[in-house]
Amino acid sequence: MPRLSLPTLLARLDGLARDDITSTRVQDLLADGELDEAALLPFVGTRPDKYARRLVRRDQRFEVLVLTWAKGQATPVHNHAGNHGWVRLVRGQIREQTFRLVPGSAVPDAELAASVPGRVGNVGLECTGDAVVATIGAVATVDRVRAIHSLGNPAADVAVTLHVYSLPHDACLAFDVERRTCERRQLALDPLPSLAASH
Repeated sequence: MPRLSLPTLLARLDGLARDDITSTRVQDLLADGELDEAALLPFVGTRPDKYARRLVRRDQRFEVLVLTWAKGQATPVHNHAGNHGWVRLVRGQIREQTFRLVPGSAVPDAELAASVPGRVGNVGLECTGDAVVATIGAVATVDRVRAIHSLGNPAADVAVTLHVYSLPHDACLAFDVERRTCERRQLALDPLPSLAASH
């Protein structure tokens, strides 16, 4: 299997024409070869309170992140603001649950969700899939069809995932499945582990 370095992946993303930024095309790029994990090590490190999100690079078309997950850490059920997302498993295992709106439900407009404090809506969701991915190098996608999901680490060992988003986004809707509500959630980035340790 060929090696895939982080600089090579970034260069390939840069080389895509706008019309080539499709779910299948970027998935193929992200899955193409054995990833050189050494280049990701500066971005890897757990937090005790939540999974860690660290920025590799962001431009007008793409955002590339490394996420580190300790045992039991997980995202809320969330969407991707209408954007595409790709996740490659680098280390460990990751559990993905996928959801869809039940008939008669609708996701509120992002501007409405941003303007109303707290949770809004009557947003019914049903689970459409629940799987643990343990194959290193496997790539999952989120798009307008598979638009709502959650990710988490079901195992005792630390998990690491590489994420690519197009377009970059700073917020999403987080859903409370039981209460049938959602709220706008601002997405924060964590400092690199070496920077966090020096403060």
